[in-house]
Amino acid sequence: MLALRILGGLLDLSLFTDLHRLPELICGFGRQLGKAPTLYPVACAPQAWAAGAVFMALQSCLGLSIDATNSEIRLHHMMLPEFLKRVEVRNLKVGNGEVDLAFERYSDSVGVNILRRKGNVTIVSIN
Repeated sequence: MLALRILGGLLDLSLFTDLHRLPELICGFGRQLGKAPTLYPVACAPQAWAAGAVFMALQSCLGLSIDATNSEIRLHHMMLPEFLKRVEVRNLKVGNGEVDLAFERYSDSVGVNILRRKGNVTIVSIN
């Protein structure tokens, strides 16, 4: 899945940037194992949309969509990259409710546990 590769690439990039701040762009040279990406000299960092890209990629990996009107969270074919065993999402507001969720990667699937639920929030998982 492309979102898994993108999320992994963004994490790798953050390991080489000051305070893990993602720049708006990097140069288009091929990756070299153990070496930092070539940063574009006039790129802004942090860049708001670049920082938000990590969360959008994670949302895509989890197949997460929210129907706030019906207080429903949908999880469709959840996946996590190999380097990420567990992710917790806390204080996720859905309609008038709120939940804390824990996603855990197993050998061939990803599971979700509801750590806390406040209000009437429905969680639907489709695998």
